[in-house]
Amino acid sequence: MRIVHTGVIALWASVVLFASMLIFAPLAQAQTAAPIPLCEINRGLGVGMTGEDVECLQRYLNWTHVNVAASGPGSLGQETIYYGPLTTGAVVQWQNQNSTAVLAPLGLSAGTGYWGSSSFSHYVNIVRLALALH
Repeated sequence: MRIVHTGVIALWASVVLFASMLIFAPLAQAQTAAPIPLCEINRGLGVGMTGEDVECLQRYLNWTHVNVAASGPGSLGQETIYYGPLTTGAVVQWQNQNSTAVLAPLGLSAGTGYWGSSSFSHYVNIVRLALALH
């Protein structure tokens, strides 16, 4: 498996994403009842990690209907700051659903549950499409 320095890529993607959010997010939110969660994630995320970026990732996964949990902590509206087994399972499902863009470039055939630069990069592309920034 090829190791990629995720810090620079993630930081650059965050800057681009947030600059576009300032301009286009109000328009996107006005057009839909459930706007895409706009997450600032500038680190790789995995089991045991905590933070607002984890909570936003869970909101995003729930928004895509790859539910972190059916009810209780992690479910829609009850996202948490903890990246545990439920978040890992949801990330694996999302990665598998987006395997051509997320896994194939890394030579992987199945999701790992780790939210790294490939997952974040595809997330940014999805946000750009949702906000009509393509």
